[in-house]
Amino acid sequence: MSRIRPLTKNEVTPEVRAQLEQVERAFGKPLIPYGIQAYCPPILEASRALGAAPARSHTLPAQLRSLVCLRVAQMVGCPF
Repeated sequence: MSRIRPLTKNEVTPEVRAQLEQVERAFGKPLIPYGIQAYCPPILEASRALGAAPARSHTLPAQLRSLVCLRVAQMVGCPF
């Protein structure tokens, strides 16, 4: 459980709401890290851009990129 209460899409500006809704559509549920990052929209935007960068680079095949992301999450102990 996070020590900071994540914001819901009803508590944010329309611009941030659109981003949170996009994440919810992609993952099927609201994700806690995005709700926490919503307190500071520039951080939310930077985090999303950083997460999307490997897919945009087309350096690795999609399946290998997914495996790399999974392994990195395991290594850093990410529960998400």
